[in-house]
Amino acid sequence: MITQELLTEDTRAMLEWALRLYRGSAKATNFLTQQRQLFEEPLRVGVTGRPKAGKSTLLDALDEDDFIEGHTSDVDAVLHLTGPVRAEDRSALQGNPIPVNTIVVLARADELGGGRVDAMSSAKMIARRLRAEPELGQLCQDVVAVAGLLAVAGRTLTDAEFDALVALAALPREELDELLLSTDRFMNPALEDVVLRQGLLECLGLFGIRLCTTLVRRGYGDPSRLAAELVQRSGLNDLRLSIRRHFTERAPVLKARSALVAVETVLRAEPRPEARGLHAEVERIQVTTQDFRELRLLAALQTGRIELPSEIATEAEQLLGLSGTSPANRLGSDDGADLLHIAMAVLDRWQAYASNPVWRRAQTTAAKTVVHTCEAIIDTLTRP
Repeated sequence: MITQELLTEDTRAMLEWALRLYRGSAKATNFLTQQRQLFEEPLRVGVTGRPKAGKSTLLDALDEDDFIEGHTSDVDAVLHLTGPVRAEDRSALQGNPIPVNTIVVLARADELGGGRVDAMSSAKMIARRLRAEPELGQLCQDVVAVAGLLAVAGRTLTDAEFDALVALAALPREELDELLLSTDRFMNPALEDVVLRQGLLECLGLFGIRLCTTLVRRGYGDPSRLAAELVQRSGLNDLRLSIRRHFTERAPVLKARSALVAVETVLRAEPRPEARGLHAEVERIQVTTQDFRELRLLAALQTGRIELPSEIATEAEQLLGLSGTSPANRLGSDDGADLLHIAMAVLDRWQAYASNPVWRRAQTTAAKTVVHTCEAIIDTLTRP
């Protein structure tokens, strides 16, 4: 099995080979030069979605330099933002041939719960239901609910805004509830501090103001404590965890995949006899890299191209890195557990699956890929 370090070296050499081969083509050379530069840069994530889905707000909340608004050909992974998942979202996701580099984000998630104080709980339940939906599972790696405005507010809450929230929370409950029924009531020009209220509305929205005043009444009387609670309730930490598991931990693999796709694009666009060796090198990297086999099998399992018995398929996806690529995540165990003992037992079980005479060829081939994954886990756990 090729390690990620060797994969990076082989991919870099492949790009250089392609540049030498196509040095007589200005178009191909410019494209490949750009791809070589991008390959050396950090993982690039495109943030896509319908207009007004909250892309800019989420980018502000994440505060990541390598996250780009809008889907381009120069990204390695995708965050697709939506509200309720519609047919147009599914159509957009179907354009991605491998769903393992896509996370669906239910942005402005508070609106899914009607703006109630418990709206995020409802939105997270919707995300869990969508995550388990076979059709959507074929199109993405994960579904996460995020209230972007709340997340940004948690990062940028000022003392003046906090003091204004404390003052609102001190109002009689019936008066405050009536005030927060609508934007018009909250911004009634007959009330004091209209300018400050306008700022709160832009920063938090009515849902955020309702939540903040409720939290202040429950004892969150410190700005930093309130800000941390807003970030936690916004779902931003859940999204960061999903990004780490599905994108960051697989960054070298996703970047290598982008480079391979780029070289294949040139080979198709400008075929030439002397490119046979480069074709063979692209195929060699794809075939001999266990990480690519894992990605292909994950996609095949999620799209239904390969079917395994339900419980076995669930374990296969876990082992292949669906919930993260560390040994503990793959084995579905805590770091403190006897991971080597668990891994040996899992290997024995999957070796039996791989030799099951009743299974079809595609199923036993899939099992053999999981066996290689188990062997790699054991190698990692026993490596000095």
